[in-house]
This record gives sequence, structure tokens and C-alpha cells, in this order.
Amino acid sequence: MFADRARLLMAQVSLALAVRARPADGARHGGDVCDAVLTPAGPRLILCDVKGHGPDAAALAAAVRAFFRHTAATEADPVRVVRTLDARLSPALGTEDFVTCLLADLRPDEVRLVNCGHPPPLRAGRRLRPLAPPDPSPPLGLAPDPKLQRAPLLPDERLLLHTDGLTEARNHDGAFFPLDRNVLAALNAPTLNQALDRLLDLLHRHTGRPTTADDLTLILMQPVAAARTAPSSGLAGPGPQCPDPHGRL
Repeated sequence: MFADRARLLMAQVSLALAVRARPADGARHGGDVCDAVLTPAGPRLILCDVKGHGPDAAALAAAVRAFFRHTAATEADPVRVVRTLDARLSPALGTEDFVTCLLADLRPDEVRLVNCGHPPPLRAGRRLRPLAPPDPSPPLGLAPDPKLQRAPLLPDERLLLHTDGLTEARNHDGAFFPLDRNVLAALNAPTLNQALDRLLDLLHRHTGRPTTADDLTLILMQPVAAARTAPSSGLAGPGPQCPDPHGRL
């Protein structure tokens, strides 16, 4: 399970973690990719979203995961990891295919991001702040220009990594899911697992349907010291497996 593997790696930098993965329309597999490896400098996590969903997207998602594991544990520079991933993936992509990608190197007090066309992480504390890249890059397969972004992560803050199944979910009137005070309140729930459950409840109430129309992955993390001691936080329990068409970890 991705969540169990990632949780063990996050312990290297004292971060707690919770995960939810929902393939589109209740399918077994989808086009989201989440994986984690341990580098000499600490845990490295990837979250990607292959264009489309269903079996074709799931097959490409498996290739993304395989290429990531081949390089990510030994290459020190996260920018080079993303460039290598793009070079390996490009021959397998059609003319209209692409993969959004968010790579996160985790440290005790900060996160180092490389974002290629992916929704920015949300930092939740007293307010909700997207960590948009200062120099946006196209997704993999569309001539990306990856750059390193560094952001502090304070003990009283949580960081949500997500795919666009969250922000592009629409209601019956076509309005996108709002990142408002209700989302902030959900993300500040007593435990990380409760936070993601409440966020999913908000999403389902917005769309009016029990499943998501697009693949959705949510990864929420917080420094362990805060998760253990703050009255509004807690360590996450076991989370579900991120979709993998071949059943691998």
C-alpha cells in the first residue's frame, strides 16, 4: 500500500500522513500516480495525473511509476528527476497526451517542490494558501521547464497535495468546487484522517454524487510533533492504496 510505505518514509523527517484515492466513477484503477522513495537526503514523493481516466490512463500511470522508481532514489537533484521522467515518458505519449507532475522532497521544516502543470499544494493553517510555483511549467510531454520551489512547513500547518479531481469537480450548475472557509475548517479537523473524510464529504455535497467524475488523490501531511500534541491534530491511521493497475506497492 502506498499509504503505509509513504508513512514509514515520512517518519524519517517526523511527518504524519493520510491518503485517500478515488478512481473516477468508482472504477478499480485510474490515471493518478502516487509513490514515495527514500533518498539519502530524505523522503521523496511524487503525485502525477495522466490525461484522461480508465484503462488507458491506468496503463500509462503504471509506466510513470516504473520510471520514477528507476531514478528517484539515487538522483539527488529533484529537477533532474523530473527531466529524466519526461525524457523517458515522451516516446510513449501521443500527440495530445500529457502528464501533470508534482515532485516533493520532504525535510523536517520545509518541502522542496518541482511542479509541472499540476494543481499547487494547499498549505492550511490559520488560512488556506496555495503554493503556486513562481515559474509555472507545462506538464510532462509538453516541453516542460521544471524549476525548484522551496516552502516552509510550520508545526501548526498541514500540507495537502491533490489532483484536479478536487478543484475541477463541478456542481449541477457547472460551478467548480470552492476552496473556501469550509475547506479550511475541514483540513483543520482533529486528525488527518478526519480532515480528509470531511473534505470528501464537502466534495460529494458539492457535486451531488457519491463518486467522483474524475480520478482523485488526496495526500495530507503535518509535522509529527504538532500532530501528537496539538488539540486539533493527530496521527493518521492506515489509508487506502493509491491506484496501481498491476497491484504493486
